[in-house]
Amino acid sequence: MMRRVAVASHRTVSHHTVSLRLVGWSVLVGVLGGAVVSAFRWLLARGLETVQWWYWGLPNHLWQIVPAIAGCLVVSAVIAGLIASQPLIKGSGIPDVERRLRGPSALSFPWWDVLWKKFIGGILAIGPGAFAGREGPSIQLGACVGMGLSDRTATTRRFRRELVAAGAAAGLAAAFNAPVAAVLFVAEEVYGRFSLQIGMSSFAAALASDAVAQQVFGLAPVFRFPTLAAPGLGEYGALAVLAVALGLGAWAYAWTVLRSDRWYVRCHIPVWLRAAVPLLLTMPVGLWHPVLLGGGNALINALGGSGYALPIVAGFLAVRFVVSQITYGSGSPGGIFLPILTLGALVGAVCGGVLGDLGWAGRPSIVPILIVAGMSGLFGAVSKAPLTAVVLVAEMTSFGVLMPLAFVTFIAYIIYDVLGGRPIYEALGGPAPIRP
Repeated sequence: MMRRVAVASHRTVSHHTVSLRLVGWSVLVGVLGGAVVSAFRWLLARGLETVQWWYWGLPNHLWQIVPAIAGCLVVSAVIAGLIASQPLIKGSGIPDVERRLRGPSALSFPWWDVLWKKFIGGILAIGPGAFAGREGPSIQLGACVGMGLSDRTATTRRFRRELVAAGAAAGLAAAFNAPVAAVLFVAEEVYGRFSLQIGMSSFAAALASDAVAQQVFGLAPVFRFPTLAAPGLGEYGALAVLAVALGLGAWAYAWTVLRSDRWYVRCHIPVWLRAAVPLLLTMPVGLWHPVLLGGGNALINALGGSGYALPIVAGFLAVRFVVSQITYGSGSPGGIFLPILTLGALVGAVCGGVLGDLGWAGRPSIVPILIVAGMSGLFGAVSKAPLTAVVLVAEMTSFGVLMPLAFVTFIAYIIYDVLGGRPIYEALGGPAPIRP
């Protein structure tokens, strides 16, 4: 009898004990994934800085537009060739990772082919200033590292799945310096459920990856808002108005992005030319205001203390919305994660401007919190991953504003859900095929 109790107790403890072997491999996935994604992020940042510098001086050298257009066409052809040889590198990459981790089929995929082609394709597609994010490709790059290392172990399919999930977390952690949100995103959105093994493998990889990224990018938060302060209770009315706008905006965004490739089909734009369309569209935008280019980091930081007039911010919102959709519809490697955060920030800035003109916004310093809450609310609604959204934005700004972020995100989520909105990555259902 005592022997049976001891065996049962041992089984119970073993079931809840973290595998040190899994943690060790996950740390290695985090280190290697963090190095790959940090290199990807660094090259994108340097490319965007160079492009913005070029646009600032372009009015004095307009003849340079001609070789730039030719360069866009060449880049587009190269991207199309990479996609033709490896279709898995299209678009964000998150829907493909999600489908593999959730599905019952074998997990294996050509990780090395995807890794290097996604890396190069992402640099070519996003680096020139396209309105696409680094986080989707970063998650897919991390998942490829996890898959590659799992091939080096004589192990089970479950162990492979855990290392791929760890790689996905490592990719997001390095992309945004947000390890806690990375673990939540894998559990809440990518994997779809939480387990001890997935949680610990993802956490170990995310921490290791973030440590690598910090060596490259430092400890400063991704977004800097010097005047960010928690709102008073009397200012939650403005936050509620913002939340309603975000819920409606989330539905509009999802409806549009799910149909964004149809324009290319209707216009009969050949596959090799599709990546050039968003790159060419960045030219007039860059001439107007170079800070608008890229995924949106520079623009979000500029919104926090720039004092842009309301019509200008509204123009920024319209341009970013339209061009972001066209960019994703082209099928070029690039994510929608950061562009959604940017659109949310712009909705917050517009809302602050409108309420300020009406005298309903309270103190002027509430605008930064509306911008930050806009990021969390729009992404939390569109992705249907509210916990990830709140923690992610807090990690990238300040944990002192958790309450207003949660308040706005919750209301925006409810409105999006009532309107029938689906989780955007699930709705995309994997990289959308390029149609002839």
